[in-house]
Amino acid sequence: MTEFGVGLPRYGRRPPVRLLPPLGGRGRRWRALRNLFLVRCVLALPEDPVEAFAALLEPVRKVWRLLVRLWAGPGMRGGWQSDAGRLLLAVHGAYWSRDALRTDEPSCYVGVAGGTVTVRATWLPEAEAVARAHAGVRVTPWPRALRRRVDIAFPDGSWLTVRAAGAGAAGRLRARLVAGVAVAGAGARAVREGGDRSRI
Repeated sequence: MTEFGVGLPRYGRRPPVRLLPPLGGRGRRWRALRNLFLVRCVLALPEDPVEAFAALLEPVRKVWRLLVRLWAGPGMRGGWQSDAGRLLLAVHGAYWSRDALRTDEPSCYVGVAGGTVTVRATWLPEAEAVARAHAGVRVTPWPRALRRRVDIAFPDGSWLTVRAAGAGAAGRLRARLVAGVAVAGAGARAVREGGDRSRI
């Protein structure tokens, strides 16, 4: 299995809390509340004014992410119950279980072996990776086809965008995905023409 360190796109939407694993105690929920930008600002102001100022800029960052998403398109298509959605939930669920955070751009490992793709958070062992069959690489429409962007297609018509560490790593990941599919062209055409049209 070949693994690639990738990040989920910062313009992709985060899953709703109801779909993430339940938290064990109120302390973790309090930690999640502490990440609200106004609470973070008030708590950090006496000791770290720079962190407090950064917390106040969080709404600006969210608006910027929305503008980037309008330009770059969605980070996934297919809904949360699709193959792409379940892989995305696995990564966000790992972050949520550990830190009670829904991060904008969680980093993870994507592994490719034959016609299967696996996804796991960077600190999880390989045995805990979530696997799904894939259908090669989705042809990303111009001008959204960035050098580091890889759209992984799935047989159910869904797809998931990942951001590789560099253009070379993105090229190797695309090559591994295409090599693992017997009929890559037919799979990519099916993804473009069919599947669930819900965008995330």
